[in-house]
Amino acid sequence: MTQKAAEESNTPRPAILCKDFVTCTTHILDAAIAGADTVLLIVAVTPADLLQQLIAFCRSIDMEPLVEVHAANELDVALQAGARVIGVNNRNLHTFQMDMNTTDRTADALKHRGLDIATEYTLCSLSGMSNADDVDRYRQVGVGSLIGESLMRSPDPAATIRSFCLDPNDYKLLNASSGANTSGAYTG
Repeated sequence: MTQKAAEESNTPRPAILCKDFVTCTTHILDAAIAGADTVLLIVAVTPADLLQQLIAFCRSIDMEPLVEVHAANELDVALQAGARVIGVNNRNLHTFQMDMNTTDRTADALKHRGLDIATEYTLCSLSGMSNADDVDRYRQVGVGSLIGESLMRSPDPAATIRSFCLDPNDYKLLNASSGANTSGAYTG
Protein backbone atom coordinates (compact mmCIF):
# COMPACT_ATOMS: atom_id res chain seq x y z
CA MET A 1 0.00 0.00 0.00
CA THR A 2 1.44 3.39 -0.97
CA GLN A 3 1.50 6.32 1.43
CA LYS A 4 -1.21 8.01 -0.65
CA ALA A 5 -3.44 4.91 -0.42
CA ALA A 6 -2.71 4.64 3.30
CA GLU A 7 -3.81 8.23 3.84
CA GLU A 8 -6.95 7.74 1.75
CA SER A 9 -7.90 4.60 3.71
CA ASN A 10 -6.94 6.26 7.02
CA THR A 11 -4.36 3.51 7.63
CA PRO A 12 -1.18 5.24 8.78
CA ARG A 13 2.22 3.97 7.69
CA PRO A 14 5.59 5.60 7.12
CA ALA A 15 6.49 6.78 3.65
CA ILE A 16 8.95 4.53 1.81
CA LEU A 17 11.96 5.91 -0.05
CA CYS A 18 13.77 3.88 -2.70
CA LYS A 19 17.35 4.98 -2.14
CA ASP A 20 18.83 2.96 -5.01
CA PHE A 21 20.67 4.70 -7.85
CA VAL A 22 17.76 5.62 -10.11
CA THR A 23 18.81 6.37 -13.66
CA CYS A 24 15.79 5.50 -15.81
CA THR A 25 12.01 5.28 -15.76
CA THR A 26 12.17 1.49 -15.37
CA HIS A 27 13.88 1.96 -11.99
CA ILE A 28 11.08 4.32 -10.95
CA LEU A 29 8.40 1.83 -12.00
CA ASP A 30 10.22 -0.99 -10.17
CA ALA A 31 10.31 1.13 -7.03
CA ALA A 32 6.61 1.99 -7.30
CA ILE A 33 5.68 -1.67 -7.86
CA ALA A 34 7.73 -2.61 -4.78
CA GLY A 35 5.69 -0.09 -2.75
CA ALA A 36 8.00 2.92 -2.67
CA ASP A 37 6.38 6.32 -2.33
CA THR A 38 9.36 8.18 -3.71
CA VAL A 39 12.77 7.70 -5.27
CA LEU A 40 16.13 9.42 -4.85
CA LEU A 41 17.43 11.26 -7.92
CA ILE A 42 21.07 12.36 -7.53
CA VAL A 43 21.98 15.49 -9.48
CA ALA A 44 25.71 14.67 -9.40
CA VAL A 45 25.18 11.52 -11.49
CA THR A 46 22.16 12.50 -13.59
CA PRO A 47 22.41 14.73 -16.68
CA ALA A 48 20.12 17.78 -16.43
CA ASP A 49 17.84 16.78 -19.31
CA LEU A 50 17.42 13.26 -17.91
CA LEU A 51 16.76 14.65 -14.43
CA GLN A 52 13.93 16.77 -15.82
CA GLN A 53 12.48 13.72 -17.61
CA LEU A 54 12.70 11.54 -14.50
CA ILE A 55 11.02 14.20 -12.33
CA ALA A 56 8.21 14.52 -14.90
CA PHE A 57 7.82 10.74 -15.07
CA CYS A 58 7.64 10.47 -11.29
CA ARG A 59 4.88 13.05 -11.19
CA SER A 60 3.01 11.28 -13.99
CA ILE A 61 2.61 8.30 -11.62
CA ASP A 62 1.78 10.46 -8.57
CA MET A 63 5.25 10.28 -7.07
CA GLU A 64 7.27 13.31 -5.96
CA PRO A 65 10.99 12.50 -6.15
CA LEU A 66 13.62 13.45 -3.59
CA VAL A 67 16.33 15.25 -5.59
CA GLU A 68 19.78 15.20 -3.99
CA VAL A 69 22.21 18.10 -4.25
CA HIS A 70 25.55 18.92 -2.62
CA ALA A 71 26.81 22.11 -4.25
CA ALA A 72 25.26 25.39 -5.40
CA ASN A 73 25.57 24.45 -9.07
CA GLU A 74 23.67 21.21 -8.35
CA LEU A 75 20.92 23.21 -6.64
CA ASP A 76 20.64 25.31 -9.84
CA VAL A 77 20.26 22.13 -11.92
CA ALA A 78 17.67 20.69 -9.52
CA LEU A 79 15.57 23.86 -9.53
CA GLN A 80 15.77 24.22 -13.33
CA ALA A 81 14.64 20.59 -13.66
CA GLY A 82 11.61 21.36 -11.49
CA ALA A 83 12.58 19.72 -8.19
CA ARG A 84 10.27 20.52 -5.26
CA VAL A 85 11.67 18.12 -2.65
CA ILE A 86 15.38 18.74 -2.31
CA GLY A 87 17.74 16.68 -0.22
CA VAL A 88 21.16 18.00 0.73
CA ASN A 89 24.03 15.56 0.96
CA ASN A 90 26.39 17.01 3.57
CA ARG A 91 29.02 14.53 2.37
CA ASN A 92 31.03 15.55 -0.67
CA LEU A 93 30.79 12.53 -2.98
CA HIS A 94 34.21 13.31 -4.50
CA THR A 95 36.20 13.69 -1.25
CA PHE A 96 33.79 12.00 1.23
CA GLN A 97 34.35 14.91 3.63
CA MET A 98 31.35 15.82 5.79
CA ASP A 99 30.27 19.44 6.20
CA MET A 100 27.05 19.89 8.17
CA ASN A 101 26.90 23.53 7.00
CA THR A 102 26.14 22.38 3.44
CA THR A 103 22.44 22.13 4.34
CA ASP A 104 22.53 25.59 5.93
CA ARG A 105 24.11 27.08 2.80
CA THR A 106 21.48 25.41 0.62
CA ALA A 107 18.63 26.72 2.79
CA ASP A 108 20.17 30.20 2.63
CA ALA A 109 20.53 29.93 -1.16
CA LEU A 110 16.84 29.06 -1.51
CA LYS A 111 15.83 31.95 0.74
CA HIS A 112 18.18 34.33 -1.12
CA ARG A 113 16.31 33.44 -4.33
CA GLY A 114 13.01 34.22 -2.64
CA LEU A 115 11.99 30.55 -2.50
CA ASP A 116 10.12 29.44 0.60
CA ILE A 117 11.14 26.08 2.11
CA ALA A 118 7.99 26.11 4.23
CA THR A 119 5.44 26.32 1.42
CA GLU A 120 7.04 26.01 -2.04
CA TYR A 121 9.79 23.49 -1.41
CA THR A 122 10.70 20.77 1.05
CA LEU A 123 14.32 20.72 2.14
CA CYS A 124 15.85 17.72 3.85
CA SER A 125 19.35 17.09 5.17
CA LEU A 126 20.46 13.65 3.98
CA SER A 127 23.66 12.87 5.85
CA GLY A 128 25.70 13.39 8.96
CA MET A 129 23.04 13.37 11.67
CA SER A 130 24.42 11.42 14.61
CA ASN A 131 22.38 12.71 17.56
CA ALA A 132 19.23 14.58 18.57
CA ASP A 133 21.05 17.93 18.48
CA ASP A 134 21.85 17.44 14.78
CA VAL A 135 18.21 16.67 13.99
CA ASP A 136 16.96 19.56 16.13
CA ARG A 137 19.42 21.97 14.51
CA TYR A 138 17.71 21.45 11.16
CA ARG A 139 14.19 21.07 12.54
CA GLN A 140 14.40 24.58 14.03
CA VAL A 141 14.95 26.12 10.60
CA GLY A 142 12.27 24.05 8.85
CA VAL A 143 14.58 21.42 7.36
CA GLY A 144 13.86 17.71 7.66
CA SER A 145 16.47 15.02 8.28
CA LEU A 146 17.02 11.64 6.66
CA ILE A 147 18.87 9.44 9.13
CA GLY A 148 20.60 6.39 7.72
CA GLU A 149 24.20 5.63 8.60
CA SER A 150 23.69 6.13 12.34
CA LEU A 151 20.90 3.55 12.24
CA MET A 152 22.77 1.10 10.04
CA ARG A 153 25.71 1.12 12.44
CA SER A 154 23.56 0.88 15.55
CA PRO A 155 23.17 -2.45 17.36
CA ASP A 156 19.71 -1.22 18.46
CA PRO A 157 18.10 0.97 15.76
CA ALA A 158 14.90 1.50 17.79
CA ALA A 159 16.92 2.89 20.70
CA THR A 160 18.88 5.08 18.30
CA ILE A 161 15.65 6.45 16.83
CA ARG A 162 14.39 7.20 20.35
CA SER A 163 17.70 8.96 21.10
CA PHE A 164 16.91 11.26 18.18
CA CYS A 165 13.61 12.10 19.94
CA LEU A 166 11.63 10.15 17.34
CA ASP A 167 9.08 7.35 17.64
CA PRO A 168 10.62 4.12 16.24
CA ASN A 169 7.20 2.85 15.14
CA ASP A 170 6.91 5.71 12.64
CA TYR A 171 10.06 5.12 10.61
CA LYS A 172 11.18 2.41 8.18
CA LEU A 173 12.78 2.23 4.79
CA LEU A 174 12.38 -0.48 2.22
CA ASN A 175 15.12 -1.34 -0.22
CA ALA A 176 12.89 -1.58 -3.28
CA SER A 177 15.31 -3.68 -5.31
CA SER A 178 15.64 -6.41 -2.69
CA GLY A 179 12.44 -5.92 -0.71
CA ALA A 180 14.48 -6.07 2.49
CA ASN A 181 13.72 -3.80 5.41
CA THR A 182 16.59 -1.52 6.29
CA SER A 183 16.85 0.97 9.09
CA GLY A 184 16.24 4.60 8.27
CA ALA A 185 14.24 7.58 9.37
CA TYR A 186 12.96 10.86 8.06
CA THR A 187 11.75 13.59 10.30
CA GLY A 188 10.35 16.80 9.00
